[in-house]
Amino acid sequence: MKSTLLPAAISVLLLTMPTFSKVAGAAKLPVDPLHLAIGFGVEMDASPEIDILALFEHYLTEASDSLRATLWSAPERKSGPYYDLLAPYVYQGFTHFTVVELGPAVGMSQTYLIRTLVSAVDDSTLDVRPLALYRVYATREEGHWVLANALPRMTSNWQHLTIAPLTYVYPASHEFNRSRARATAAFVDSLAGAFELAEPDPITYYFTDNLAETLRALGLEYFPLGGDPVGGRSNVVQRQVYIGCSFNGEGYRHELCHVLLAPELSKRTHRLAAEGLMTWTGGSGGRDFEELVPDLARYLTAHPELSLQGLLEDPPPRRQGLDVGYVGLGVLCRLVFERAGLSGLRTLLAAGRDPEAIVSTTARVLGISPVELGDMWLKECGGR
Repeated sequence: MKSTLLPAAISVLLLTMPTFSKVAGAAKLPVDPLHLAIGFGVEMDASPEIDILALFEHYLTEASDSLRATLWSAPERKSGPYYDLLAPYVYQGFTHFTVVELGPAVGMSQTYLIRTLVSAVDDSTLDVRPLALYRVYATREEGHWVLANALPRMTSNWQHLTIAPLTYVYPASHEFNRSRARATAAFVDSLAGAFELAEPDPITYYFTDNLAETLRALGLEYFPLGGDPVGGRSNVVQRQVYIGCSFNGEGYRHELCHVLLAPELSKRTHRLAAEGLMTWTGGSGGRDFEELVPDLARYLTAHPELSLQGLLEDPPPRRQGLDVGYVGLGVLCRLVFERAGLSGLRTLLAAGRDPEAIVSTTARVLGISPVELGDMWLKECGGR
């Protein structure tokens, strides 16, 4: 991979990481052609290390999904086809994998740790640019080695507390805020009712004070996050959320909305329309939606050139806890819901990915012109 392509690749990753369902299709296995290197200090002159490395390489390069699945832990595969929790993060078509550690996992019987660096290497300069440093485990099942996720092993000594439909999983050192957790569980039930959805199935809510720490428990020891310790990711298929927030750990609702409202979205839904829905209903960055709108108003006042269609076409980068695209489309979702109800909102979400089509469809739903919609949206945002 050329280094000139890497920034674009990384930016796509950062934009698409919020939900597993969006990026599962982007996970590229088998990795072909794979360059699997062995790092310094990794002993490869005896079993079981030789057998485990062969297993790992086979998993990365096996062309058949069904055969690849047999290389993974059977109990974990019972959760469905997306049993590899790190797949959407680390399998992005990068071909350079370096095993930097392979050895017995401390405190785990018949289990080995595999720590791997995934990187791009520039063809001309040979500069190495890492995408991820991640861990999986190899464990014995029915007399042979299989791969397994880090998450259940890294969180085995964490606290587990269920307030239906949520099960909170968090470090023992955390002082749990039960009233906030109850309010979040009640929110999930009320949101399902508002969208006429069935009673929510259980959701597992992993959280720490720092997103990097939570993703470390998932098995990602390094992944580009932009330096903000506050954030979240969700795995819609497994019904899991991964939260890092020191001031609202039990109340980070954005990712729960991704899990709960996934049926409202399709492959045709514009990314910002989806994120706007989640931001309107669940806030962003651990803050409620109503807290974010004044920040949006100030931004729009300072940037009078930005229109609704322009926002859809080229949203500004997230800065100081404000994602203008998320909040701006959240305002649009609220506007449509208040004036055209749930059916109108669903029409907006089904309008496709073309910004002009989204604006024209939304205007038609509201019975106004696109120009009038732009003015109405600005007024709702509180800008200019």
